[in-house]
Amino acid sequence: MNQLIGMLANQLGGPVIEQLGQRIGADQGTTQSAVSMAVPMLLSVMGNQAATPDGADAIHQATQENDGSILDNVMEYVGNEGAANMGSSLLGQVLGGGAQNTMAETIGQRTGMDSGAAAQLIGMLAPLVMGALSKSSQEQGGLDRDGIAQILGSFTGNNDLLGMAAKAIDADGDGNIAEDIGNIIGKMF
Repeated sequence: MNQLIGMLANQLGGPVIEQLGQRIGADQGTTQSAVSMAVPMLLSVMGNQAATPDGADAIHQATQENDGSILDNVMEYVGNEGAANMGSSLLGQVLGGGAQNTMAETIGQRTGMDSGAAAQLIGMLAPLVMGALSKSSQEQGGLDRDGIAQILGSFTGNNDLLGMAAKAIDADGDGNIAEDIGNIIGKMF
């Protein structure tokens, strides 16, 4: 779990948040708040999905099709006009229909962001989350569906951790969430 969160936190620093905000038409603060909710939410929803055999198969298949190279140049990916569509397609494949809209409505209500912008943001974040999951799997020798389900299962049923992570990402407002996530993890262990 630490490895996956750390990998994502390292990718979602100030410049990426700023570019995400520009892409969806939101200010940096609102975008940061939305990202801090969306990433744990995506991990939790994927964890719930991975708890079923069909869901675990779908997520495992997606990690097999994704080598994680998206994390090698996040700024280029975020600047891509088709990024949100790519993520929406991935979410449909892995989670089925409706999950993205439900998450977007929740994020919109809690941050004041338009739900359409929140849906775009989730669409852009999903491939990054999947890329981190894929890289994490590769670094552990290529996990099977049960291994993937175990990683994602650690993000379900631990709402205190997810809530804490969502509140603490960029807790000091400096745009460096890697440092803030590291502090959270350090306090837990």
